[in-house]
Amino acid sequence: MDKIDILPGDLLLRRVLFLHPNFIKPDGTPSSSSFRPKKGEDGLSVDVDRLTTYKKSIQSKARFRLYSLQSEFTSSLGLENHHDPLPDNPAHALIKGNISRGIAKKLAKTAKRINYPD
Repeated sequence: MDKIDILPGDLLLRRVLFLHPNFIKPDGTPSSSSFRPKKGEDGLSVDVDRLTTYKKSIQSKARFRLYSLQSEFTSSLGLENHHDPLPDNPAHALIKGNISRGIAKKLAKTAKRINYPD
């Protein structure tokens, strides 16, 4: 699949493990650790909303919840949004840059919960 430009109005979908206390706070908001790349990752893994469905993006309704970020917000933090299609996920993208603890907190605070599947 060809790479596309991620536009300022695009929503970026992030899957968050919702049963794990390190990733979701008691009030249901995501913690900053949900918005830090894992060791060895080249960026924060997300899906471009317009290239997928919630069902495909969430993968497992029993384990994950979806949160969205505005691509222009991530760019305003000095991060770069790169379409990174995978063979099994053409909507895959990476948010790249210095995702410090402070930046991760801003991402978590700004992320909007997608009401899917509930």
